[in-house]
Amino acid sequence: MTDLFKPMASVFTNHQIAGHYRAIDRAQKCIVPFHFEIQGVEYPKPVPEKNWLRRLSGTRSEKYAMVELTPTKVVLWSPEQRNLGEMALADVKLIQVGAIRWHVTQGLDPRHAFRATIFVVTEKGNYYFANSDMEVLPAIFKFAHAHEIPVEDPLRLLPLLKLGWKVAAVTLHETYAQLAEHTGYPNSKV
Repeated sequence: MTDLFKPMASVFTNHQIAGHYRAIDRAQKCIVPFHFEIQGVEYPKPVPEKNWLRRLSGTRSEKYAMVELTPTKVVLWSPEQRNLGEMALADVKLIQVGAIRWHVTQGLDPRHAFRATIFVVTEKGNYYFANSDMEVLPAIFKFAHAHEIPVEDPLRLLPLLKLGWKVAAVTLHETYAQLAEHTGYPNSKV
């Protein structure tokens, strides 16, 4: 398994002016929540716009940062849809998928207690992303497999997710401490 907690120089070409929330630098030092768009599908799915004027104009009230995976590159978008930076897909050497406890699960539906983690490993740096939709993990695996990018799954989540997230969440909640024990993933919430 790859040691993923060593920030290095960025391979993203920065297209944004100074003061762009330093999303790329932050993603090299800590796990940063981002939505993902993989071949036109968003994770998590966008919430339908309730404001009728925004629906007509095609804009959204809810804004969020996005990682877009295309057949040739990885692009980071700001909540305002500004290009924060991009790198060639060929620069990605490995993707590690996992999960972290996001909330204390006592009394909560276990599906809401975890966040998917996506660690992108390159020669020049590692990038750490979190996503609230665990269904992003099988989509990333499928995308990476299609583009011949190795995927590590130290928590063995991909077979578990084949059962559906509702069943997988209960199993993950019950076995997370044992799964995370030798992986470097924190057992407590982050």
